[in-house]
Amino acid sequence: MSRELNVYLCGKLVGVLSEDDDLQLSFQYDKKNERALSVRLPVREEIYSHPYIFPFFENLIPEGEAFEILAKEHVSGNKVYSILDRFGGDCAGAVSLYKSNYVNNDNELLHEIDSAKIAQIIDRLPEDPLLTSLENPPRLSLAGAQSKFAVYKSDNQYYRSDDKHPTTHIIKITNRRFPDLLENEFFCMKLARSFFPDTPNIELKKTEGRPYLEIERFDRYIENGNVYRIHQEDFCQAFGIVSDKKYQNGGGPGIKDCSKIIEEHSKNYLLDISRFIEWVVFNYLIGNTDAHAKNISLLHAESGIKLAPFYDLLSIEVYPEKLVDHYIAMLINGKGKHDAVGKKDFTALFEQLGLNAKNTMRLVKGKFANVVKTAASLKDELNGGDFKSGVYDSIIEIINKRQHSLQNEK
Repeated sequence: MSRELNVYLCGKLVGVLSEDDDLQLSFQYDKKNERALSVRLPVREEIYSHPYIFPFFENLIPEGEAFEILAKEHVSGNKVYSILDRFGGDCAGAVSLYKSNYVNNDNELLHEIDSAKIAQIIDRLPEDPLLTSLENPPRLSLAGAQSKFAVYKSDNQYYRSDDKHPTTHIIKITNRRFPDLLENEFFCMKLARSFFPDTPNIELKKTEGRPYLEIERFDRYIENGNVYRIHQEDFCQAFGIVSDKKYQNGGGPGIKDCSKIIEEHSKNYLLDISRFIEWVVFNYLIGNTDAHAKNISLLHAESGIKLAPFYDLLSIEVYPEKLVDHYIAMLINGKGKHDAVGKKDFTALFEQLGLNAKNTMRLVKGKFANVVKTAASLKDELNGGDFKSGVYDSIIEIINKRQHSLQNEK
């Protein structure tokens, strides 16, 4: 039996997602709609078939172990469709999916999430990735492989999201396989804010002895006390590839491919290509080998499409290769390891992108001239608080080595 879901952007109907008897998906825009879901899916009258639309919707759901748990315990039919059917009320960006009409109940009471409940969620999350065991679980789907959930926050209090109150903050929990993972991301994201002011605000907190990261969502804005969604799509969605192909060596896009997407769709190409290059260099400096196509996005703002603020920034290389691969998600001048990359490779990369290599290198070197000093100051600040960690020194050691390589011939 076929099934249908209404698809909304910012609470307005844009079209219908369908599943047929062969578990193939299709999507058709509503005749009254003028907004596109993706740069790859422009508005048209014709129906989009499974190969075109499956990657977009597949990239809205969790990956890895979280997906396996959901697929095994909670869904039937086309797994992507079924997960979105049950949990697609609050996805990345402005997408929401419902069987019936979108409901925005002004009289709906907020359900508070106190410290004890946060601790309970943190304990359950690895085995219950979308919190289905909780009473009145939220209809939210967060893409990605890391354990996390999302909340609506107001006046320093957390609440369960609903149609009227979209989630405003993402909560990430620790991972036993990777020591100091939360401190790692906290440090790298705070460092990034020194160079990219629009980087989402992030706080490292603790509740009943359980540490967690609180990250402000950049795909939301608040006006007159109301929360509004901003549409976004990651580069996997923009390229029309599934999440399994997010790495270049797995068939995903490389740096040059991503630059073409920016060139074709950004309202301000010169600004965004500069920011993209700086994102590549920053990930090189901190040793983030996991800067893949799902970890960079386009923001569909009212002023036009632009590169989204940077997120999921952390140092992978502080962990041994026996624990995690150090192969770069997007190659730099054909090289797959950061330690093999130097100034000449970045110069070659800039030339491959059609940029003025000399000027671009000068700007990049100037941008990050004080990165070691800034990182050292941040380390001192954080170690003076409640979350001391040796991982800060490990990251700075990588930054210092990479900064030397960037500034000198190799």
